[in-house]
Amino acid sequence: MQSIKNITTPLSLLSIALVPALLLTTDNWSVAVIALMVLVSVTYLAKHRKTIRLTRFDALVMACLSVYFLANIPITVLDGTTLRYFDGGLRLLLCIPIYLMFSRVLKGQDIAPYLSAGIIAGSLGALCLAVYQFFVLGMPRVDGFLYSINFGYLSAALTALAACLIPFARWKKTLATAACCATAATLLTLTRGAIFTLPLLLFFGILIYWQRTNWKLLVIAALGVVFTSLTVYQLSPSFKARMNYTLVEFTNIATGKVAEATSSGTRLLLWRAATDAFEQSPLIGLPYHDREALNHQLYAEGKVNAYIRDLNRGHAHSQYFEMLASTGSLSFLTILMMLIVPAVIFLRHYRSHRSQWGFTATVFIAGFMIYGLTEALLQANTISAFYGFMLAVFFAQVSIEKYNIDNSIEQPSHTQ
Repeated sequence: MQSIKNITTPLSLLSIALVPALLLTTDNWSVAVIALMVLVSVTYLAKHRKTIRLTRFDALVMACLSVYFLANIPITVLDGTTLRYFDGGLRLLLCIPIYLMFSRVLKGQDIAPYLSAGIIAGSLGALCLAVYQFFVLGMPRVDGFLYSINFGYLSAALTALAACLIPFARWKKTLATAACCATAATLLTLTRGAIFTLPLLLFFGILIYWQRTNWKLLVIAALGVVFTSLTVYQLSPSFKARMNYTLVEFTNIATGKVAEATSSGTRLLLWRAATDAFEQSPLIGLPYHDREALNHQLYAEGKVNAYIRDLNRGHAHSQYFEMLASTGSLSFLTILMMLIVPAVIFLRHYRSHRSQWGFTATVFIAGFMIYGLTEALLQANTISAFYGFMLAVFFAQVSIEKYNIDNSIEQPSHTQ
């Protein structure tokens, strides 16, 4: 049994570095690493099946990581034509064995250097790729190997992770540089949902960390972010045009001219269509084909535009409204267990233990809560896998720090 742990521990530490490092710089290699760790963790748990005991905390974590999958079972059965409803939930579900293994084999291990190294490499790589695509290839919006909106959200997530680790890490200046690099990469995607989230997360992080805030470091970091933003604004005409266009759109929406706000206004209409879908089937939601038919009906009634009429699967461009339309009332339980409960667990752990993992995880999840307002990002392959993996890492650290998880593994007795 000890030899298995000797193998899985270095593999676990390596994966914690590789996943953020490969997240945006490669084409789904981070997902491949996570898939490999699923196999490793299942093998580990199979070898320990007679000696491992599950705790109540384990059960809570398993519920958080499985509810998204379980909530989509009724609508999948009702539809009967596709398993696409499981796209996001399945990846979170597969992170359960990773959590169970991490919470056992990482006892006594310092994962901070590995995660920090991965975030630094991933942030620098993301900026290099973004600069190449934007300034060399002349792409209007950076997308890496993903859609530009997904690249933006993941760059913002790396920014949040790098910034949150700064107060606790040895490599403070390097992590601060990484945060600026990831911020610049985010800006070059022109993804407004990610760009506007960054100052909100900064404020939220300060609010949580208020009593221990290093104001000198905070001012330097804030100036770095402002300088990066202004530099991109001056060097990129498309970024400047995007921000000016956003101001015009918000003005149109505020004055009731929703139809003239082509991008943001269309999102509001998408959310209205999703709400209508929920009203038609409030218990378990509407199947994709019924949502498409509903959107055609709403267009005929003059309530939505042609873009929404022709949209595949009635996509709502919001994690919350997409779940509302597709899983009905079950979406409320999903949101509670997938986002709110983990955030509360991590926030309480930070307040009681002053843990860097409690603090970092709270801000990390807060970011995804905000990203989800404007995109159904947890349906995407790379993003859902990354979110599930990071939850597994953070939950494992809380389990180790608070519950001394070694007590839940029964070692077999040996007779002389």
